[in-house]
Amino acid sequence: MKPATHRFHELDFLRGMACISVLAFHFLSRGPRHQLMPGLDFPLLEPIAHFGYLGVQLFFVLSGFVIMMSAEGATARSFAASRVSRLYPGLWIAATLTAGAAWLLGDSRFQASGSEFLANLSMVPAWFGIPYVDGAYWSLGCELHFYILVWLTIRLGLLSRFEQLMACWLLISTVNAIRPMWPVEFWLNAKWAPFFVAGGVFYQVRRHGFSPFRLGLLGAAFALAAFYTGWDGPAEAAVGAAPLARLTVQVSAVVAIFALFWLIATGRFQMRASPFVYYAGVLTYPLYLIHQNLGFMLYERLHRVTGMVIVPLVLMLAILLALSWGIHALVERPFGGRLRRWLARPAPKLPAEEIEVLQ
Repeated sequence: MKPATHRFHELDFLRGMACISVLAFHFLSRGPRHQLMPGLDFPLLEPIAHFGYLGVQLFFVLSGFVIMMSAEGATARSFAASRVSRLYPGLWIAATLTAGAAWLLGDSRFQASGSEFLANLSMVPAWFGIPYVDGAYWSLGCELHFYILVWLTIRLGLLSRFEQLMACWLLISTVNAIRPMWPVEFWLNAKWAPFFVAGGVFYQVRRHGFSPFRLGLLGAAFALAAFYTGWDGPAEAAVGAAPLARLTVQVSAVVAIFALFWLIATGRFQMRASPFVYYAGVLTYPLYLIHQNLGFMLYERLHRVTGMVIVPLVLMLAILLALSWGIHALVERPFGGRLRRWLARPAPKLPAEEIEVLQ
């Protein structure tokens, strides 16, 4: 099957909005509530920013859409090469910046040992029971588990059965919703499966149109996504608004995400290239990687020097954006393509006489 070549600028836009949402949550809600950003207090914005963690759900639906687009026509090797070259160079630099800043500043809140730092370079320190250098990295582990499942699907030649496999994944997610099981949640992404599945199915709709089975998958994915977001949400969801109001916002966010992707899948929501779309596309990932702990440390030092609130916040955001651009321009852009080509390069064929000797 020939992969699609169309650039979905609307996806870059949504990446930017999801990133802004998560930043608002960390800098206007979580950071101040946990005394990580002294002096910062915006009581009118905090109840809104509090729900910014829902940007992660949007990220996962985006990932499902994009990864299924990447998987079309790919070999297992080329798919792995594309994902490794896209994710790891930025992670290695971001983790180094975050851990290095904590060491240099002597900030015991965010310091990591050498072994913890090295484990984080794998993107899956949780496999070894090792904490993340930055708490925001937890979502990268979920992403990688999804990529591994897609890689296995390609490797086993089962991509043509994608929809049936997604139905099985949703069934596992349903069982886990009834009887939570840590190994299933961790290794099979049972809690986040509905979001990845929704993105993948919406991509199939965009390419091939609706079918009763796809509609059924989307309906099941929506029900599970609403359940996990509202009734079984993260600990952060237990803070803030009254239970009914909180549940209303959470489920409304899921409705909005599915509605947006319905519009994208049917071609009713399309965007042209623009500066915001461009920068959202190239800066979202590096900014997500460095924003939380490094942002807290930068703000705290700037606040200590200036005694102000707004100025340190603005300067901190400016520094994070500059660093994100640096990671993209100096690391991702020049080295990502080289790494991808090197990883995708087929193994050299041995001459016939050497094969005979080996045998």
